Amino acid sequence: MARMSKEEQARREGMAYALRLAREKGLDALEADLKMRNAIDLPLRVSKADLDKFSDNVKYNTVMYVKILMAVTMHDEFGFGNKRIKQMFERFDNKAECIAEDYSTWEEQISIIAEECGIDMDSERRDLRTVIK
Repeated sequence: MARMSKEEQARREGMAYALRLAREKGLDALEADLKMRNAIDLPLRVSKADLDKFSDNVKYNTVMYVKILMAVTMHDEFGFGNKRIKQMFERFDNKAECIAEDYSTWEEQISIIAEECGIDMDSERRDLRTVIK
């Protein structure tokens, strides 16, 4: 028997994956999975759990790098030392948790900065929503 091309092998793996997902979780889950994978060109070999773990790691590292830049800036520009930088980290984590737990929203935080500091952060934002059809 002739060897299957990589394209044919990938096609068959995709069909098997779709069949398994439809049987286990239903057609709605298959449709949701297809939309998600199409939006980010995610290969079939990457599971939702792996994608979620990767996403969590990216979020964690992004926050960590922001905190590093904040700490260095506050130290260089304003002379913050260990105590005040740790205090700032605690407050930052508290604000982030409030947003993550839906006690506050980004819009509310942007409004506070605009009203209390006169800084328009809303014009700085980029729309990152991906429309999936």
